[in-house]
Amino acid sequence: MCDEYSLPRRYLNCEVDWDDDKFLPEGASKNYRAIFQTIYAKYFTQILESEGFDISIYPGPAEAAVCIPYLDFEKELDLLRVLAEHAIQEYNLKEENVYKYKFMFIETVNFIVAGHREFFMNVRVNNLTLRTPVEMFRIRAYRGIDGKNVVVLCQRKMFPPELAYQQR
Repeated sequence: MCDEYSLPRRYLNCEVDWDDDKFLPEGASKNYRAIFQTIYAKYFTQILESEGFDISIYPGPAEAAVCIPYLDFEKELDLLRVLAEHAIQEYNLKEENVYKYKFMFIETVNFIVAGHREFFMNVRVNNLTLRTPVEMFRIRAYRGIDGKNVVVLCQRKMFPPELAYQQR
């Protein structure tokens, strides 16, 4: 699989020349080139800083827009829920995990297309061991061409101390 972070890194390091065909969304005027360069700088920074999980800015449908916010993910809620529950079950089975979690709901979803759609989900879970308030997990998963669920990443989402209390 290709490194989906390659273009953002190269762009932010000024290793990639601006190419209107790849960076301008469909139907966008070249008169807005400078605006889209600024948008891409913020967009690619968010992709790298959050590893594709937390994107609040999106340049629109363009070839260079590698990570896409899935705003109407409810269309595929069944698939996403199965992937999330599978990821949490795998996480619970690891011997080094003292705590056990139960999937509650999906908060946000982004995806990339690389022969298949790979989803980056922020999900809420219950800590069954401590019976504590809800916690957040980051799950990167997809349904393979053989129909099997593939979990690339499943981990607790850590918040900066000043945001930790607000997230609960």
